[in-house]
Amino acid sequence: HPNAEIGLLISTCEDLFKAIFTLAGGSAGGGGGGNKEGAVKDLIVEMQEQLPAEFSMLDVKGRVKEKTPYVVFVLQELERMNNILGLMGNGMRELELGLSGALNISDAMDALIGFLHINSVPPNWLKACGQIGPTGNYNRKNLADWFVNLKERYQQLDEWSKDPYTRPASVWIAGLYNPMGYVTACLQMTARAKSLPLDSMMISTAVMSFFGSEAEAQPEEGTYVHGLFMEGAKWNIDLNSVSDSEPKELHPIMPVIKITGVTAEELAEAKKKSDDLFYECPVYTTTIRGPTFTFAAPLRTIKPPWAWTLGGVCLVMQPD
Repeated sequence: HPNAEIGLLISTCEDLFKAIFTLAGGSAGGGGGGNKEGAVKDLIVEMQEQLPAEFSMLDVKGRVKEKTPYVVFVLQELERMNNILGLMGNGMRELELGLSGALNISDAMDALIGFLHINSVPPNWLKACGQIGPTGNYNRKNLADWFVNLKERYQQLDEWSKDPYTRPASVWIAGLYNPMGYVTACLQMTARAKSLPLDSMMISTAVMSFFGSEAEAQPEEGTYVHGLFMEGAKWNIDLNSVSDSEPKELHPIMPVIKITGVTAEELAEAKKKSDDLFYECPVYTTTIRGPTFTFAAPLRTIKPPWAWTLGGVCLVMQPD
């Protein structure tokens, strides 16, 4: 497909320019050092002004009477967000003191200056987010885009924290640091309602005909999620099926997906009653794939499922 070549060329260009920019930013010769530190100082002042305040966990926990799986999950997300905000705030405050001469510039501060200067996210910030691991960096966003994404994640959690028992009408799953944790919470709710063990639950998905902003309320069973993009194909709402992607449309957005927990017996019974084909579509957090695998979403398809397997079709939460 022509889109595959376009994706490859874009990725190659991004890697090339990132390497050039890194090399240029890392060589502070002559009078460039002062300009570099001045630019970084202006940047951290601006970022500190926009950095959201940490959540008051005492207030949030005070509103919790019963710890349901969803409540436990959102509390974990809030604590992780607080860890990230605290790490960023402390690092930038120390660096500001170092640049003003109140503290000696340490190796950690010097490394932070380097990353901020080339518009790259520092590895310790990514580690706090779970976006870096044994196989390397899972994040492809530059610092500016990553910081905007952080504030958007904060907004969803801020609304959710006001009433931990009321989930958003459709959860922006791409804005969660542990998306599989949310899916597991959904399976736990179903398992408890049916008095079944959690390990007997399997993931079932149904693609809706509306998008995230159009969702009105969560379903009685299961959960609505949005924020996914398809790579290598697209979802055709009219056909209710995975279809070939349009030229130059690399990551078409997916409608809302309803995730429910079912047993293997229920899944087998449903397949007997229907002649529909399903493609077990892998879901990744980023286009790096591999270590960012989250779960497999069964999607209805008219074509044989192997056609999408050969095409490497998947769902991603962050297309860049």
